[in-house]
Amino acid sequence: MAERDDPASLRRIPSMDSLLSEPVLVKIVETWGREPVKEAIRNYLDALRAAGHARAFSLEKLTLAIVSSLDTSMRTTLRRVINASGIIIHTNLGRSPVAAASWDSGRELVTGYSNLELDLETGGRGKRHLHVSELAAKLFGCDAALLVNNNAAAVLLLLSAIAAGKEVIVSRGELVEIGGAFRVPDVIQQGGAKLREVGTTNRTRAADFEAAIGRRTGAILSVHQSNFQIVGFTEEPEMRELARIARAKKVPWVVDEGSGRVVDLARYGFRRQPTVRELLAAGADVVTCSTDKLVGASQGGLILGRRDLLERCATHPLMRAIRPGKESFALVGDALAAFLAERHEDRIPIYRQLSTSLDALRQRAERIAAATGAKVVSSDAALGGGTTPAESIASIAISPDGEASRMQRALLERKLPIISRINGDRLLLDLRTVQPDEDSEVAEAISELRIKS
Repeated sequence: MAERDDPASLRRIPSMDSLLSEPVLVKIVETWGREPVKEAIRNYLDALRAAGHARAFSLEKLTLAIVSSLDTSMRTTLRRVINASGIIIHTNLGRSPVAAASWDSGRELVTGYSNLELDLETGGRGKRHLHVSELAAKLFGCDAALLVNNNAAAVLLLLSAIAAGKEVIVSRGELVEIGGAFRVPDVIQQGGAKLREVGTTNRTRAADFEAAIGRRTGAILSVHQSNFQIVGFTEEPEMRELARIARAKKVPWVVDEGSGRVVDLARYGFRRQPTVRELLAAGADVVTCSTDKLVGASQGGLILGRRDLLERCATHPLMRAIRPGKESFALVGDALAAFLAERHEDRIPIYRQLSTSLDALRQRAERIAAATGAKVVSSDAALGGGTTPAESIASIAISPDGEASRMQRALLERKLPIISRINGDRLLLDLRTVQPDEDSEVAEAISELRIKS
């Protein structure tokens, strides 16, 4: 049995005041603050005494222990990771990465003051949504635009403003559940509207919508089928059919497009789907979408469409609760400007990833393989974010030898974690989602795995 402390060893531990005057701890106090450092010292010494190990006390051990403790307890748990999963818009990893250039251009807008709600012409109070409205009108061909916290908030606000107490008609095949167990029927009902289902799960016709419209109808709602796809014996109405019915019945047709499809993704090998601009041109009165998926900006939700309907949204009490801050306007505005300038493949990370050729990915992979002994393998990357649930894009991955599950765990435990995936019994690090300047970190991590194996 280990010998426990005697009273003399306990008395040899310096007082708190003496410890806090030590030069090394003075510097730690300057970093973390006096009270947090005192608490960390007290907790360490209490644990030392409780274990009967006071004779093992040293200033060096104390310093290492409290720095580790403070580093854990005083920092946010949010950390940067390297995405080698092959999922480009990865919801668990913050969806789309934001371009460094966007942060640079927006820095002076968020680090100082800005005219967020100031009309510089009159000197009076302005409206924050005007900062994206003109850009959005040019890009999407709409009358007006509003920016809110996310797409769910956009749908909630829209239905609250135009359909509260009325029926919202939705195809049964579009009553989806999105991430986090949020369901479209719940959002509709929270907005004060009543759900009116039409058609069947796999087949809904324009005539189903037309027959359901009555004096209690507040809107027709179309919802993008995020994260799943219905195949086989299916039918859905054409966009222009819904627009015709909505116009004839004088009922708004609103589209929860969700993903923010600004450009046609067919050029990257994905199935053709209508863009936001095409939905509006086809007759949709309002379209809502996320800004942190295919727009490639920070989290937000855009409401785009008829000015009269958006004015009702802008003056609704919910708007105050779900409006975003100046940083969102800066980052979303910069992304919209990149699309208008047709520079999105240069300036928005997800489009750089989509447009990178297989040859370029293979060259990067071969350099990593040469340095680490890992294998270069073909892979399939996913766009993610519920945008194209049944499709993928060809890619190239690095695959080190070893037990896949053990290596995956080791990569997660690194100071800079790397998110990988397992295919069969092989660990894959897909380079389509790894930024080129992260290749050296990936190579270093693979070398570490070899050393530990």
